[in-house]
Amino acid sequence: MSDSPLTPASYNAYSRWLHWIMAFLILFMIFLGWSLEVEDTLRRTRFDLHKSVGMLILLLSFVRIGVRLAYKAPPEPPMPPWQALAAKALHIGFYVVMIGMPLSGWLLVSTNIRPIPFFGLFDWPHLPVPQTKALHEFFEEGHHLIAKLIIYGMVPLHVLAALKHQFVDKDEVIQHMVPGLTPKPILNWRWIVPVGVIVAAVILGRFALLGKPVEKQAAPVPAASALPAESSAVASEASSSEAVSSAEKVPTWTVDKASSSIRFSTSFEGDAINGSFGSYTARIDFDPEQLDASRVKVTIDLASATTGNSDYDGTMKGPEFFNVPASPKAEFEAKSFTRKDTTHFVAHGTLKLHGVSKKLDLPFTLAIKNGVADMAATVDVDRTAYGVGTGEYASTDLVPAKVPVTVKLKARAG
Repeated sequence: MSDSPLTPASYNAYSRWLHWIMAFLILFMIFLGWSLEVEDTLRRTRFDLHKSVGMLILLLSFVRIGVRLAYKAPPEPPMPPWQALAAKALHIGFYVVMIGMPLSGWLLVSTNIRPIPFFGLFDWPHLPVPQTKALHEFFEEGHHLIAKLIIYGMVPLHVLAALKHQFVDKDEVIQHMVPGLTPKPILNWRWIVPVGVIVAAVILGRFALLGKPVEKQAAPVPAASALPAESSAVASEASSSEAVSSAEKVPTWTVDKASSSIRFSTSFEGDAINGSFGSYTARIDFDPEQLDASRVKVTIDLASATTGNSDYDGTMKGPEFFNVPASPKAEFEAKSFTRKDTTHFVAHGTLKLHGVSKKLDLPFTLAIKNGVADMAATVDVDRTAYGVGTGEYASTDLVPAKVPVTVKLKARAG
């Protein structure tokens, strides 16, 4: 029967190659995933590789299914019905987890703001799921459960079944994937394929890309204590679970000024005034997974302030308010950040305005997709604290003390 041209004696070459490549990748991924707990200078690199390989497994799974449907499989040897049913169930289960494991990882990463750099070639897009802590933990738990099911259940069953066919039943099952690996002689050089795949995947996954140990830095206490208890706990958990090496380069972001704005609003004797700053520079070195190493500095040219009303503009830039000739710039610089959840952060910095420097906490939201960051923030600035408004404008009867400032930035890495 096996000699018939219509009944292959083994799987076709494409299926065999895919089988062993995917076996290596899946085992490699699981052991690489366990190494992600080690905090060192290459942890970020391992995270990115783990994500990239996961997406590769997802793509190859669909290729594998297509090849399986296109080419006829060799016949199964005679076996009891329960054993045939178990074998079929296990094979179907492997197809399910080959898609389910990377898909759960993709969903997990999509609840975060950091994109998947697919082997450094391009940013793999996120799935449209809410970026919430609860959903992140749900997909994370599912991802871990699938990994445990594979490594503690399906792989051992698969290996033991193959060995049973080889040494107990002495049939041709293993030869379907390794032609020539006959039950006799036992010492056959073709064992290099299955044994080599397993050993290489375990060793590379567990020990490859290990960097130098990283000394942990204590999180700034004032920043955490400024948050409510629940938010502080979330920030602490995120900091501990996603801490990576500050030795890795934090990405520098270039602001797309055509799609960005810094606006303010106030009123004069009850009449609404809305304005913006047309000229500013921004130095943004920021990574949500390396908050300790992140830095932001924004310098605003106060002479570029405009409201669309020349009278208001002249008064605003004059000695009663900004006094542009004496203090032409406003500067906000932050070197400390707190993460409240996957999209909400607080920048703890200093605002220098009108010759006065004061601490300012800037809450902001951040979403990063395909290498593009969208940031939005609104904060009330007390102009009187900086001495902005003298003479008749020193009181808040004409002009309110608090001036809402709204920042919207679109930036690209690099």
